[in-house]
Amino acid sequence: MPQSDLVFSKAAVTRISHDLAGVISAVSNSLALLDELGGADQETLKLAMDNADILMKRLRFFRAVFGNEGPLSDMDTARRILEEYLSTLENRAVHYECIWKTDRELPIFVFRLILLGGMIVADTLPRGGKITVYAEAGSHCVRFEAEGRTAVDPLLVSIAEGTYGDVPTPKIVPAVFLQKCLSEQGWSMSVSEQDEKVVIRLGEKERQG
Repeated sequence: MPQSDLVFSKAAVTRISHDLAGVISAVSNSLALLDELGGADQETLKLAMDNADILMKRLRFFRAVFGNEGPLSDMDTARRILEEYLSTLENRAVHYECIWKTDRELPIFVFRLILLGGMIVADTLPRGGKITVYAEAGSHCVRFEAEGRTAVDPLLVSIAEGTYGDVPTPKIVPAVFLQKCLSEQGWSMSVSEQDEKVVIRLGEKERQG
């Protein structure tokens, strides 16, 4: 295994573990509290069940994003998996509205790109906001629009421009992996900001000459 692949694998595992650790801890603490109380306190039991649900949704998402394409068989499945993941990031102050302008007749490889792009877009909206996904059959393009109080990591832009050459950190693992997936298909990524909107476009590379 090349050293670069090994470094990426470590960073990917770190990112996934980080995103799951807090939820697992919440479930564990809730169950421990139930044990101390000596019974099924409804409020604590609900807390444990809610966090267990969040854990399963994130596990399904990470499996679909970083694992085999098996779970990603159609647009409806991709949509459900992404929306479930976004719901796990929400709280009283953070909410995501997801608008879908997509066709069903899309190549299977596009579904993974949609999940990765959605994950990256959510990172640009730490306080929540509206995410619109555009993917028309035959367009050879997927576009995301993020509206809200955006915060774009400069490293994301450098990855899109192909100028990033450092060791990947857990935070930017999704973007690095997305770039790898795009390269396999002869696609590229662009990132632009306008007012309170971020646009991420995934599509075929322009042919030279």
